[in-house]
Amino acid sequence: MLRRPPTSIELKLDDISEYEEMKQNKEKQQKSFSPPVWSVAPKTNKEIYARIGYVPPEHVQPHTNLM
Repeated sequence: MLRRPPTSIELKLDDISEYEEMKQNKEKQQKSFSPPVWSVAPKTNKEIYARIGYVPPEHVQPHTNLM
């Protein structure tokens, strides 16, 4: 692999002003953005299973002999 000296990047005044303008626009967008308010109520396992289509297996209780 060939080694070469680092490339220099020259910034012009126009580039800096364009960057500052873009930065300000992004900050304005972030301030004006308000996330939607969703109801975040805890869901029961039954509701979750119904939503994803999961049918849990039924548990069979063993018979106990009390003699």
